[in-house]
Amino acid sequence: MESASNQRNKQKKEKEVIMVTDSDSEEPFTSESIDWDAPEPNIIWMPSSCSRFRISVKVAKAMGIDRCRTVTIQNMRGVETTLNVSAEPKRGKKKNRFTVLGWPAWVRENNIKKGKLCVLEWYEDMPTLFVRDVIKE
Repeated sequence: MESASNQRNKQKKEKEVIMVTDSDSEEPFTSESIDWDAPEPNIIWMPSSCSRFRISVKVAKAMGIDRCRTVTIQNMRGVETTLNVSAEPKRGKKKNRFTVLGWPAWVRENNIKKGKLCVLEWYEDMPTLFVRDVIKE
């Protein structure tokens, strides 16, 4: 026969939920609130020291930037900034890259120092970049 304390420990384990926290947030959420079927994010590693933020045509088309000509960048605090995107021809060829206008100003406004690398997530059919981390280059 099991003791009362063993039964309580067994019940605790059955109800145990994994707690995950964002490194910048004190707010935990449970694994039950995660949509495990959600699409995996794509990652862009962008140095803060770059004066131009260029996005390839393949990525721009996947995100829908080629149609709307804007991109929204959401920082880690959830603040969104919409920046214009221009198509740039490369030496007489078809438009094969897009430039995010205002990248240096956005970096300054978000107090991201030179020598840092912005880890940005993006999803298909969503012209939004999500800043997931800022790390040393």
